Amino acid sequence: MLSLSYGTDMTYLIERISQNPKLPGLFIFIVCLIALGTAFFVEYGLGIDPCILCLYQRIPYVAAGLFALFAIVSKPGGFTQQAALLGCAIAFMSGASIAFYHFGVEEQWWAASCSGAQDLNMSLDDLKASIMAEPLKPCDSKDWVMLGLSVTVYNTLGSLFLALSSFTSLLIIRKLKEHSR
Repeated sequence: MLSLSYGTDMTYLIERISQNPKLPGLFIFIVCLIALGTAFFVEYGLGIDPCILCLYQRIPYVAAGLFALFAIVSKPGGFTQQAALLGCAIAFMSGASIAFYHFGVEEQWWAASCSGAQDLNMSLDDLKASIMAEPLKPCDSKDWVMLGLSVTVYNTLGSLFLALSSFTSLLIIRKLKEHSR
């Protein structure tokens, strides 16, 4: 068994990943499915409309989920798997940035225009329909609060944790590949 000098918690993680190098990609993919499923349930099941920043916060989960699929199907320890895990880390860091920005808008630390862009090539009828349509939800409202914190705080912290997990998995896989030579 491969022995690297880390603490006992890290040793356990290294052993799990050395036994199944596709585990980090699988973990990330499942987390992305759960996060996106929760967002859609809240929107369609509970009827809480998202603002445009809420919708933007879903994009990193889609990107990380796709990168995770590449990590799952690629050669263990290969360049593609490592690049995919790095892509996951970058996607989650982007997600943390968007979520933190959204939290700042909610707290009115800075102003944001969340009205969305209009297509300048619309016909008059389309423009009228757009104006008469239901307006987008403002980004500074907090509709979903748990334990006194907006869900954007949880998304920021969760995205940071997932970015760190992705990057740590990448480092472990690189280290395992070096020791297997």
